[in-house]
Amino acid sequence: PSQGLFYFKVQDTKLQEAIFRTYNDWLAEFCNSNPQRLKGLAMISLDDVQSGIREMERAAKMGLCGAMIAEYPTEARRYLESEYEPFWAAAQDLNMPLSLHTATKREGKPTGSYQRTLHDASRRATKAFLPATSMCDMIFAGVFERYPKLKLAIVEFELSWVPYVLTNMDYCYRERHEEAFYRFKNRMKPSDFYYQNVSLSFQEDDIGVRLRDVIGVDNMMWGSDYPHSESTFPRSREVLDEILQGVPDDERAKVVGLNTAKLYDFDLDVVSQEVVTSAAETA
Repeated sequence: PSQGLFYFKVQDTKLQEAIFRTYNDWLAEFCNSNPQRLKGLAMISLDDVQSGIREMERAAKMGLCGAMIAEYPTEARRYLESEYEPFWAAAQDLNMPLSLHTATKREGKPTGSYQRTLHDASRRATKAFLPATSMCDMIFAGVFERYPKLKLAIVEFELSWVPYVLTNMDYCYRERHEEAFYRFKNRMKPSDFYYQNVSLSFQEDDIGVRLRDVIGVDNMMWGSDYPHSESTFPRSREVLDEILQGVPDDERAKVVGLNTAKLYDFDLDVVSQEVVTSAAETA
């Protein structure tokens, strides 16, 4: 939702909620034209948590399969706060994976004209640390211990930042008890919840692919980002052959499709048959 992403910066809560409802209505109608192949994620405002829950419930009834929330909320309302507890519970109960997508930071205000500066280059180069902070907040607050079936997708932030964050999460938990004071059961570490509950999408991170044993093959999802300017299209197959060179076929299959299918409950037998049928019709 290229334009829709920027509406996370709309400061008026009621206006943002109205925009998101309209978008979700359109998306559900679009996806319902072929629900076996098209899976949509609702955009959810969490300025009012109860209102966000109601919209997520409505989205689930319309057939949407996940919920996109701000990659990073306001500093005063980060995802470690207890006010979000009902939302995490509802997302788990509805089997709605949550998504942190680039360009959805809650703070800030959109303007009609925008002068790009070197600040933007620096922000883009380090943008992964916004969702990384949100992920850490949820892990350190015990969200995934209390809601073990809740899934979180970190979308369009590539991969290679992950080993650094996992290492430092575990270090902080082990050495800084006064900071990481929520203690997990069963000798679990923060990184264990990452492997259990978090997925990552990427496009061209060849370094991340080389680090896949640390990042987790089961946690990686490739996407082309079509039709954005940074998309791998129309060179997607060529790019995949380059960055997945030497990756075993079973791991490659997970990265390019199986992991995504599992997260969003695609029926691969049905999808495969539809692809074959469509190809035959256009041949």
